[in-house]
Amino acid sequence: MSTTFSIPSNFATCPNCEKTCTSILWCVNCDIAYLVENFKNWSSGDPKLDDFIRHTQKTAKETMDFLEWIDFSQFDLIKYTGKEGSFSTIYTALWMEGPFWNWDEAASIWSRGGPTKVILKRLNDSRELSDQFINQLYDYSKCLNNNALADCFGVTRDNTSNIMFVFRYYNKGNIYSFLDSCNELLCWRDTVDLLWSIASGIHKIHEQGLMHGHLHGGNILVESERDIMDARVSDTGLHGPPFNTNSEGIYGVVPFVDPEIFKGSEPTQASDIYSFGMIMWTISAGERPYHDRPHDRSLINDIVAGLRPKPAEGTPTLYIQLMEKCLNADPLKRPSALDLYILFEKWVVAICDDPEPSEISDQFDRAEIAKFSDFKNYGLIPLSHKGAIYHSRNLNLI
Repeated sequence: MSTTFSIPSNFATCPNCEKTCTSILWCVNCDIAYLVENFKNWSSGDPKLDDFIRHTQKTAKETMDFLEWIDFSQFDLIKYTGKEGSFSTIYTALWMEGPFWNWDEAASIWSRGGPTKVILKRLNDSRELSDQFINQLYDYSKCLNNNALADCFGVTRDNTSNIMFVFRYYNKGNIYSFLDSCNELLCWRDTVDLLWSIASGIHKIHEQGLMHGHLHGGNILVESERDIMDARVSDTGLHGPPFNTNSEGIYGVVPFVDPEIFKGSEPTQASDIYSFGMIMWTISAGERPYHDRPHDRSLINDIVAGLRPKPAEGTPTLYIQLMEKCLNADPLKRPSALDLYILFEKWVVAICDDPEPSEISDQFDRAEIAKFSDFKNYGLIPLSHKGAIYHSRNLNLI
């Protein structure tokens, strides 16, 4: 689901210079000139970070294609969510001015949308950012213009001078909170549609020659509005230490880490595909993987030896086959992100749009009937073992 803008129907040309717009009323001449003119009015206190933010603005191709420096005084109702990662802490807040979401037709400029709920991701110990981290931001800024990734509005510093990234708030939270709060059965159509969105995000990252490297249920964000659900990939390029280029160790969530990494290999794009396979399992099963045992060295050894979670009862055969390909121990036998995107698109068309029955639609129809015929076990969220950890941490320490 894309962000809703208040816009006029005709957006082919800039109303100021009459040149062709590159996107919805976005003029690379006038709008970027406005941003550049404002450079003198703000600073993060870090010249390298300033240069990065300005780079995103000077190369923007649409109104959501750049980052802003946002003064911390602009945030109200800041609330700690209780969610933390290896290098970050998560808050919600109200951004009083809001992003450039509205088109002021009288003034022919983009105007701010007013108070907007956002997520603040504080990078711990980020008063000084390493050159490596800044370079990583430049690499992943290529993924900004992408409706499959979580919207990032900008950057701020909290009262302790730590950097915080400002993200759009997604009303269903991450995959875990979404599944925990489902008051009705998640139908297979919605399952496939969500996974198509996630596959799209991973594909957009991979086609830039990059990888996410840290996919798990906690950084897939879900939005639901008027029977439309959408999933976005978050934490793209923001999962490493911002302060120490020499940090060693494997950071992640045990069930979602490619077994090859536990054996000493570096993460690859194929590692993202393994993580995607575990996300497929999580959404279809409606629970966290390996929730009934501690995520310790014993589990890691079992995963390396070939352990995988059993498919949930009633899962369509073609879904199981794809999931198992993603979870293959041999990275070369896993599908690419593009393969996944194309296949899920095919499934969505077969399930939702094609009036002619097919093997695809038949399998999902049968699975749908079986799921909705058994309500007695649905909604019983299994308790997790106290040693089952679903936030990122240094796995070398366990």
